[in-house]
Amino acid sequence: MTAMILCVITVLEGILLLTVDFLSYVYQKITVGIGLCWGGFALILIFLGSLPGLSAWSRYIPSEAVPAFLLISFSIIFSVFYLSCAVSQLLRKNQELAMHVSLLNQENETLLEMMRKIKDRLREADL
Repeated sequence: MTAMILCVITVLEGILLLTVDFLSYVYQKITVGIGLCWGGFALILIFLGSLPGLSAWSRYIPSEAVPAFLLISFSIIFSVFYLSCAVSQLLRKNQELAMHVSLLNQENETLLEMMRKIKDRLREADL
């Protein structure tokens, strides 16, 4: 009985993770690559809980340890998911800063070229 409950909760955890992953991708809190990895992991959780051949692992966990196992697995999975969201946001900000630096370098080169032209004109006017 506890093995069945563990499998059902594992499937629900996978569905919840898949939903949170999709919403994080929609609201651009996670990058495509990291989102695909989490989506794949959520599908693995769903398969581990729903397919009879893959759910044999749930029979080896003692019934007294099921709540602790669920709490620990839930907290670890969503903590790592939160950290990967933070990394994704930092990657996006880093890419945005790199674009700004590139634009500033281009503007700097334009200004330096204008200063060289003005300097050359002043030299010609002094001669």
